This record gives sequence, C-alpha cells and structure tokens, in this order.
Amino acid sequence: MKKITFILAFLLCGLIGLQAQKMPNFFYKQGNEIAIDAQRFNVVDNDESPKFTVIGKVLTAKNLEVGTEVDIYSILGAKVYSFTYTGNPVVVNLNKGIYIIRVGKYTQKIML
Repeated sequence: MKKITFILAFLLCGLIGLQAQKMPNFFYKQGNEIAIDAQRFNVVDNDESPKFTVIGKVLTAKNLEVGTEVDIYSILGAKVYSFTYTGNPVVVNLNKGIYIIRVGKYTQKIML
C-alpha cells in the first residue's frame, strides 16, 4: 500500500511539474536580478479619468466635463461638500485633512 501511495504521489508531482512548464513565464533571471518580460503585459493608461489638484483651498479639475456633479467626502464617509463643475477652479472651505472626491465611478484622495 505504501508503494502504491508513493508511486501515485511521484506521478502526480511529475504531472504538476509538466503543467507548470507549459504556463507562460513573465519573469526571467538576468544575472543576479529577476526581470519582468514587459512585452507580455498590457498596461492600460487611464487618461480619461478626472484628476484633481488642490493648492491652498482652490480645487482644480482636469478631464472633467462641465455640468458633472462632484461630491467630497470625509475620510469617515460623510459627504461634506458637493458642487456642479462649471469649468472653473472651485474654492473649498474645508478644514485641513484627508478627503475623498467622487465623480461618477471615479474616486481620488486629496489632502488639504
């Protein structure tokens, strides 16, 4: 019985090893370092997402359509400010801290 168990375990490990060799390898060794084969990765640049910057208390937006509803939440999840984007920078009168800006499906963390 022990022999059969040993043989089955040996065959199973061999089959798993063969399967692992068939999988694509994204990493390869280059000297003492491990490098990544960047040709096999797809990098998606999310340029269409809105980007917000804060200087002082002035909030500016990039990649945001005029008329879009913008909500600002505290780090605890309470809505603290809401406005409709007009294309101009907005002065936000909020205390210093960390806030989350939500525009549709996009969110961004800002610090005042």
